[in-house]
Amino acid sequence: MTMQPEKIGIYEIKSELGRGGMATVYKAYDPRFEREVAVKVLPSELLHADPQFRLRFEREAKIIAQLEHSAIVPVYDVGEADGQPYFVMRYMNGGSLSDRIKAGNLTIEDAVRILGTIAPGLDEAHSNGIVHRDIKPSNILFDKRGNPYISDFGIAKLSQAQSGNVTGSAIIGTPAYMAPEQAQGIEVDGRADIYALGIILFEILTGKQPYEADTPMAVAIKHITDPVPHIRQTNPKLPEAVDTIIQTAMAKDKTQRFSTAVDMTNALGEAARGDPTKIHIKPALAPSGGAREAAPTPKASVPPIPPKKGFNAFFVILPVIAIAIFAGGFFLFNGNRGRAATAPPVSTPVATSTSAPLPTETSAPVDNPTSIPIAEIEATITETSLPPTATEITVPALPTLGGADKIAFVANNEIWIMNVDGSDRKQLTVDGGLKNDLQWLPDGENIVFISGLTIKYYNVKTNVVETLTSFPSASSLNAFRVSHDGKQVIVALNNEIFVVPFDLEKLKNVHKKSELLALEPCIVPQGKTKSALVVKEARWAADDLLVAWLYKGPFASDQVSVLDIHDCDPTKIKIVDTFPGTHFEVPGFQSGILLDFDWDGFNQFIFNTARRNGGWGDLHIYNWESHRPTLTINPVGRKCCYRDARWSPDGTYLLFTFQDEGLAANAQTLFYYVPYGDIGAGANLTPIQLPDGFFKNPKEAPQPALRPAQ
Repeated sequence: MTMQPEKIGIYEIKSELGRGGMATVYKAYDPRFEREVAVKVLPSELLHADPQFRLRFEREAKIIAQLEHSAIVPVYDVGEADGQPYFVMRYMNGGSLSDRIKAGNLTIEDAVRILGTIAPGLDEAHSNGIVHRDIKPSNILFDKRGNPYISDFGIAKLSQAQSGNVTGSAIIGTPAYMAPEQAQGIEVDGRADIYALGIILFEILTGKQPYEADTPMAVAIKHITDPVPHIRQTNPKLPEAVDTIIQTAMAKDKTQRFSTAVDMTNALGEAARGDPTKIHIKPALAPSGGAREAAPTPKASVPPIPPKKGFNAFFVILPVIAIAIFAGGFFLFNGNRGRAATAPPVSTPVATSTSAPLPTETSAPVDNPTSIPIAEIEATITETSLPPTATEITVPALPTLGGADKIAFVANNEIWIMNVDGSDRKQLTVDGGLKNDLQWLPDGENIVFISGLTIKYYNVKTNVVETLTSFPSASSLNAFRVSHDGKQVIVALNNEIFVVPFDLEKLKNVHKKSELLALEPCIVPQGKTKSALVVKEARWAADDLLVAWLYKGPFASDQVSVLDIHDCDPTKIKIVDTFPGTHFEVPGFQSGILLDFDWDGFNQFIFNTARRNGGWGDLHIYNWESHRPTLTINPVGRKCCYRDARWSPDGTYLLFTFQDEGLAANAQTLFYYVPYGDIGAGANLTPIQLPDGFFKNPKEAPQPALRPAQ
């Protein structure tokens, strides 16, 4: 039995997460960034067994690294320790989709959210010439916020132009989720993954797979020969459009399937809302150097494909059986841990490899016999380049990074919005008044903000700005922060704190303290309690049970406290933590001023000190659970200065503004939106493209707000 290492590189190994024929994954601790990670390592016994093992392992790391997408488990680091290559990924501790399907009670809305989140990531892989080939519930993992990610690119297929001789063409994958062409060893493209998405949708909504049999081979044959089952025979309460979507996604002829995963999930969203469902079928986009197949004219809908008369399954099954026989009929059956047997390659024209897909990084291997990975059987298949055909022009989906699709911000006293990549930039307001504390409401349609003593909101669909309420007799209005569930709001008014129900219509009639008190508040200001703090800014925890307040603390220095307010009683507010406090000294905090902070809703805070231009300074991170800071992270070449940093909705990206102190008065205000894992790794960061001199006032606070992807 192989001993578990204590360390791999700098990473402290805590436990083993999974082991397969190709690699082992460990849960580890990253001491640099004080976070848990998953470390995937190629076992030493495979290093000299076959050079292909190292090539495949390094190829997987390269694939994931080049696929920088918020729906794909990110790579943090790549290295080699004692001759063993490894790469480091984000640790996913929210379980897998397989776990959630087994627990039951998933709805069509759940399917829309889960599949709609990963679909752009899958399309991103396909546009880069990469086919996953093993999309299944156990390879869809969740973080602690419940955000889904695609994992395990260990058997991904590169386009011919990229792959060389590493992957070849193969019958490879998991039989229960194999497209017909994949089960026959025919060349696959992204539509094989879309076929698997159709199976997953069927499984989410019924709790079972569409094809079941006693052996993996029998399941693979059913995918080739049997008609697609009608889901409404199992779950008649589903809309008829859902059946059409599954029939289209799982069409035997791949040219009859959705061409992109987003097309499929868009149709599913329409079905869930009861809207007329549009089925778009067009030729799959070919990556550079790849092949593309001709497709028939797009149809409005695709009916179930009936069995053809006179069809003889023998002629389809024969190639599968022949390959299996020549390969020794070798299928990978799994024991309690689902480990794959290993065997040396066979030196015949058709080589066999017994490498199996690695169990997902954080979930237990699947114990369903029909989900056991089929043996990889290498075959020599030549791709045929067919002439391109006309494609249907559709409006592209909004780019999504870090679980966000839009950025709202202040520039030159006006509110602007743009996509997360800087495209489609628009000015929303024209009044020139001061604006602060921007926030997207949970509906994704309204941006709420403070202007003087008035709270306003702008609807991005109607392009109308309205007044929510105003407090004309107040001396100050510093914060207005709505909870994630949209049920409560923190109001910092006249140096007092109120936590009241968030009701747009009722709040329109509130203009003074007594009217706030009439709203049946959770927290009201009371002397000698934490509700009497002079709060400047507020944030909610992800579960809305804790809050964080930036306030003027002892000796006139700003502090941030994490407080438990779930008792809705000012006298029972519990301080969970306070920083900087006496925990640590912040460089440049001599002035005692913190103008801004943000919280990922879990354990990480980010804030900046004030060093120049009325609030620009060094950037710092604090983990309140471990009580340890990461000081002066300054991501852009270790230079100052920054302000208004924001965590992305899924906590994987950071948005911040930067002014190069070294350029003095010539410094421009720049936006950066970068993966958190790149910070401190020496990566060259690229700002979001804005026109030169876009921000006219160097002292202005952009106060950006990220909209969770819609």
